Amino acid sequence: MEFKDFTAGKDDSDRRLDRVLRIFLSNKGLPEIYKLLRKGLIKLNHKKAKPETHVAEGDIISIAAFLFDDDKTDDLELSKYEKSPHSSSNQLKIVFENEHLLIIDKPYDRTVHGKTDGLYKDVIDYLNSKTDSNKNTSLSFKPGPLHRLDRRTTGLLVFSKSLEGARWFTQGIKNHTIHKKYYGLVQGKLSQKEEWKDFITDNGENEDGFYTVEAKTTTEDEDSSVMCETHATPLDWGTTQGHTYTLVEYDIKTGRKHQIRSQSALHKHPLAGDTAYGAARLDCNSKREFYLQAYCLNFPENPLGLPPQIKIGLSPDFIEQLQCCGIKKTGL
Repeated sequence: MEFKDFTAGKDDSDRRLDRVLRIFLSNKGLPEIYKLLRKGLIKLNHKKAKPETHVAEGDIISIAAFLFDDDKTDDLELSKYEKSPHSSSNQLKIVFENEHLLIIDKPYDRTVHGKTDGLYKDVIDYLNSKTDSNKNTSLSFKPGPLHRLDRRTTGLLVFSKSLEGARWFTQGIKNHTIHKKYYGLVQGKLSQKEEWKDFITDNGENEDGFYTVEAKTTTEDEDSSVMCETHATPLDWGTTQGHTYTLVEYDIKTGRKHQIRSQSALHKHPLAGDTAYGAARLDCNSKREFYLQAYCLNFPENPLGLPPQIKIGLSPDFIEQLQCCGIKKTGL
């Protein structure tokens, strides 16, 4: 019987064989994988193996050739990552990169996983362009975004390049040892720093296809609400055409969908132009619906080679909008 051989990479090491196979053979469920292992149609280092066996870097996983379509097998052998028909990786604004993480400056009006305009495809194209075809790569690990940014939010977005990087960053977000800060332009005058602790409930999709959440200071239904915490610090104010605006620094202590947008609206200072959360439309021929930029990431001491802080300045169109609103403090 003919077998196809695949070499386990560093990011497959110490993972259970069935877990590696479940990702590598994404079209097959665990029961079928167990059956194939029992029959010897999948082998580890040319011997029958149990599902719970742990894989080591350099191990050979042999799979009966008839289990693959020829074109799918070729794809698995040729590329570490999913292939994308689009190639716009040269448009990525890369802020930081090492062997574990890739951090980009996300542009406005781009989704992460969109079918036609998703940044994930650009990242995959970029990583494919750098992949050495002779390098020992992973069978079960795929790079991906490690947190969310809304389509209309800009700024720092982190993608994993290694399993170690993905695990460390995800744990840091969960334990709140990684801190994210944002700049936002809000409606009205926020006169002093405020600390918001509220409960958010997902409203789902409305008639127009938009997703919103609702923030409340108290909750009666703990099962459907989650607590979120945001610190909002005013940096400068401005007035134009009888309207007042505030440039705010947001320090989020939790990471919930639309957290800043919903809490700002609840506390009477919605993001300027964010009509989905009750704000009036922006004047001055604004280039965006609203202005919210993830500008800073603070990291604890780490084994990944990350600096303590990564930050970017305000984007040119954000600065232009601040000036239009009469806000002078734009050199951030």
